[in-house]
Amino acid sequence: MAACALVVAATAVRTWVAAAGWFYWDDLLLHGRAAAQAFPDPAFLFADHDGHLMPGAMALTWVAAHVAPLDFRVPLVQIALLQLVAGAALARMLWVLLAGRAILLVPLVATLAIPLGLPSATWWAAALNALPLAAAMAWTVASIILLARSGRRRHAVGAAVATALGLLFVEKALIIPVVAAAVLLGSWWTGGGTRSELRALWRRTRWAWSALAAIVVVWGAVFLVVVGRLGGGSSGGFPAGTEGGDDTGGTGAGSPGPGFVDLVDHTYRLAVVPTLGGGPWSWERWHPGPPMADPSTMAVVVGALAVAAVLAWSVFTRRRTGAIWVAAALYPMVTVVLVAVGRTGPDTATEIVQTLRYHSELPVVLAAAAALAIAAPRRQDARRRQDAPRRQDAAPGERAAPEGDPAPRIGRAGTWLPMAGALGLVALLASSAVSTVSYRQVWSEQPSRDYTEPLLAALRERTEPLLDKEVPLEVLLPLTTPANRLSALLAGVPGVPAVGAWTRDPVAIDAHGALHPADVVPGRTIPQGTVPGCGHRVGPDGARIALDGPLIGRDWVVRLHLLADADGHVAVRLDDGDEVTAPVQAGPGTVYVRLEGGGTGLTVSPGGGASQLCVGSGPVGVLVPR
Repeated sequence: MAACALVVAATAVRTWVAAAGWFYWDDLLLHGRAAAQAFPDPAFLFADHDGHLMPGAMALTWVAAHVAPLDFRVPLVQIALLQLVAGAALARMLWVLLAGRAILLVPLVATLAIPLGLPSATWWAAALNALPLAAAMAWTVASIILLARSGRRRHAVGAAVATALGLLFVEKALIIPVVAAAVLLGSWWTGGGTRSELRALWRRTRWAWSALAAIVVVWGAVFLVVVGRLGGGSSGGFPAGTEGGDDTGGTGAGSPGPGFVDLVDHTYRLAVVPTLGGGPWSWERWHPGPPMADPSTMAVVVGALAVAAVLAWSVFTRRRTGAIWVAAALYPMVTVVLVAVGRTGPDTATEIVQTLRYHSELPVVLAAAAALAIAAPRRQDARRRQDAPRRQDAAPGERAAPEGDPAPRIGRAGTWLPMAGALGLVALLASSAVSTVSYRQVWSEQPSRDYTEPLLAALRERTEPLLDKEVPLEVLLPLTTPANRLSALLAGVPGVPAVGAWTRDPVAIDAHGALHPADVVPGRTIPQGTVPGCGHRVGPDGARIALDGPLIGRDWVVRLHLLADADGHVAVRLDDGDEVTAPVQAGPGTVYVRLEGGGTGLTVSPGGGASQLCVGSGPVGVLVPR
C-alpha cells in the first residue's frame, strides 16, 4: 500500500508540473499531422518523425487530436496514465529485486523524486516516448528475474510483450534486453554465484532471450526500412541546446558541432550528477527551446557528495557491488553515443544533453542498481553465508540463512547509519522539491499557449475565412514548414472559420493571438487596364496581366478588384507559382488571395459559372495592420 501511495503521489506531482505547460513544439507538429488524418492508417502510424519510429505514440496523438483538438486536458490525462503505469512497473521491479521487503520504499522514493526524469514526464511529446520506455524496461527486468527464479514461461511472455510494447513507442527500447541481462547477471554476481548457477540461469531464461532477440531483429529491420537513420531533422530545427525533432540546437551557422568529450562532460557534470542530489535547482530556457538544467557549482558538489555517500555505503557494507555501480555509471554513455551519432551537427550545442530527456530511463537503471546493492550480502555476514548449506530448492545465487541469523536489513552496521540514511533521504526530497518547483515556473512560460488560446477565442466570433500564414517564431520556427502555418495549427479545431488562400476580410494576428484589421502594403501593383469602365477584361480562356515590376519567390497577398458577369470563381497564379481559386459573386467585389511564387505577371481565369471578368488596379504585397 505504501508503494502504491508513493506512485500515486509522484504521479500527482508530475501531472501538476505538466499542467503548467501546454502544447509545445513537437506537440504541435504531431497534433497537426494527426488532425489531418481521418483514420490512423499504417502510413501515419509508421511515419518517420525526425528519426523516430513510434506507432504507439502516433496513435495516442491521433486520439488527442480527434477527441478534443488543441485541448490540453487530453494529453494531460495521457501523461498521468502513462506516469502511473511507469511508476507501477518501477515498484514491481523493486518488489521483485528486494523480495517485497519494506526497504524497497527507499529506492522507490528516491527514483520518483529526483528530477532526472522530470522533463521527459511533463512534456507531452517526450512523455509519449519516455514513460512507455521506462515502464517496459522496469517490467522486463522484473519478469526476467522472476523467470530466473521460477522457470515459468509466463514471465518470458511478460518480458517479450513488455519489450514489444516499449518498441511501439520509441526505438530506444531496443536496449531493454541488454539492461535486463545486466541486472540478471548483477543479481548472480552479488549473490556470489558459480558457473554452474550461471548455466542454470541460462537454461531457465533462454526462451526469453530467444524471444527478445527475435523482437529486436524484427523491429530493427523495420526501423532500418522505415527510417534508416539515427535522429534526423524531418520535423525541423530547434534552438540552441536542444535536439532535432525533440529539439535541435543552434550554435551559429558554420560552427562545428559539439565534441564527444564535451558531450561526456555536460552529460555527467551538468546533467546527471546534479540530479542525483536533487538538483539542478535552477533551469535556463532559450525560447523557443525547452528548459535546460543550469546547476550551480554547489548543486554539482551536492550531487557528487550524494553519489559518494551511496557508493561508500555500498562498497563498505555490501559484498561485490562495485561492478554494479560501474555498469550503472557507464549507462549514460549510451545516450552520449546516440546523441553523438544521431543528433549532433554544425548547429547543435552541447547543452542538448542538459534538457535531460535523453536520460529518461536512467532512473530505472539506477533503481535496479540500488536494489541489487541493498540485496547483496553484508560484508560481516560473508563468511557465515559462504559456510551456510544451500537449500535444495534455492534459486541460483540464493543461499540459506544460518540458523538464528535474521534476514539482513539495511542499517544494521551501527545506530548512526539508519539516521544518516533517513536524513539523506529527507534532504534529497527537499532538494528535489526545489528543482521541481523551479522547473514548473520555467515550463509554465508557453508562447504557443499565449498565442493560440486568445486566437481561438477570437476566431469563434468570426465567420469569414482566414488567409493562411506563418505562426510567430516563438511558437514554431520556419524550418518546421508547413507545420508552422495556421492551417496546420488549427487543423481539426471545431467552431473556427476555414483557413486557406482567400478572404474578403483580411486580418493580421499579433504574437498574443489578437486580430487586427489589415490591408496590403504593395510590393508591386496591378496597373490600371486599358478598357474603359473595366480595366483588364478577362475572357473564358483567362489572361496574363503584367505587374509593374518583378516579384521574388515567397508568399504574397493580392487585392483583386473584380467585376464578374455571374457567380463562380476566379483562378489566380503568379508566373512561378501554383494556382489558387477564390469564389466570386456577380457584380463588383474585392477578394484577397494569398499566392506563393514570383515572377512579373499574374494569370487570371474565370470559372464555375463566371465567364467574363473585369480586373482593376490593385496591390500585390504583404498584409499589415491598418
